[in-house]
Amino acid sequence: MKIQLENVIRFAQYVAQSEKSFSDKINFLLENNAHQYTCNTRVKPTDYFELISGLSATCPSTALSFSMHLYTQWGMKHILPNGKLDEVMGTDIDNKKLFGSLNEPGIYFVRENQLIPDHFVIHAKRTKDGYLVNGVKKFVSLEPFVHFLPVYCYVDNPLGHEARIAILLIRKSAEGICIEEDWDTISMTESYSNSVRFHNVHVPHDDVLLKEKDALQKTNVFAYLYRLSIVSVYYGIAKKAYQFVLDYCKEKQVPHTNRTLSFFPGVQFSVAEISILLEGSRSQIIRYCELLKLFLEGKPSVDNINIVSLMAKEIVVKNAEQVVNLAMKIVGISSITNGNVLSKLYQDVKAGQFHPPQYDVAYEMIAKHELGVLTHRTRWL
Repeated sequence: MKIQLENVIRFAQYVAQSEKSFSDKINFLLENNAHQYTCNTRVKPTDYFELISGLSATCPSTALSFSMHLYTQWGMKHILPNGKLDEVMGTDIDNKKLFGSLNEPGIYFVRENQLIPDHFVIHAKRTKDGYLVNGVKKFVSLEPFVHFLPVYCYVDNPLGHEARIAILLIRKSAEGICIEEDWDTISMTESYSNSVRFHNVHVPHDDVLLKEKDALQKTNVFAYLYRLSIVSVYYGIAKKAYQFVLDYCKEKQVPHTNRTLSFFPGVQFSVAEISILLEGSRSQIIRYCELLKLFLEGKPSVDNINIVSLMAKEIVVKNAEQVVNLAMKIVGISSITNGNVLSKLYQDVKAGQFHPPQYDVAYEMIAKHELGVLTHRTRWL
């Protein structure tokens, strides 16, 4: 299924209706089969960017939380053998049940043999009929809607040919699962990113996604798709702020003049700066999408996709925050009132700096790559 641009607009218009509850918005997307979007092998990164940024330009929380399902499903389709995911999920694939994100940022930066068992949040013990899983998975976006929880597990007793890290698919309906409604933040408040705790949860062999020695390396694609999701969301936030301030400048009458804000040089300068920031972000995202398309197709590239993805994330997230700040400067004190669009965007855009890896780690990784000082002992994805 290919979601056309007009359908993106229709989704966005529905999501934008303030009287609709967050559950209504998610159910609308499910009813229109938006959750199956990344099941289509013909979906390109640019298509995905347009979809998520379009949703984000109306409701960032919806876009961010829904993208966690979409990119995880996309990644699993990419790394698993043909039909494996459908086989594991069975008839549930058609029942509008969502995936939690596989994302576990701590393993992006080390090799498997560097992991400290006591620091790993989810452990699995191999049994004759599968695994017993204990631990906690934090920040499960759209937790009330999620049914499938793919997780990285540290296996305490792997067989000789197996890795210490296995990727298992846990069903939220399984015994031993407890939901901790601990999402309490001023940013992306509607994403319902609660924690899920596992106590001796049984996972049968049929629900084991990856357990081979190279399992960890195969999951690199999730980091790249995750970063595409993040840049799409925050570009959408910037676009929403820009459109709001454009409309405001065209309508706001300046006291004691016969002109709107649009005619004043100071405002024009700020609008031009916002426009340049947006164009820079979009150009960087398109470049990243082109590189990611080659990666997904298994084609070689002279560029390092990991470094480009990090640069894209840093550029887009920082530009989005700067756009919102400039928009608030133009609008003035009314932009910090509770009912103002920019007030909410200001809160949501602040979450951007906390998506892994944070900028200090990202800068270190970029610099080490450019200087050629990355060591073989560190994974540094």
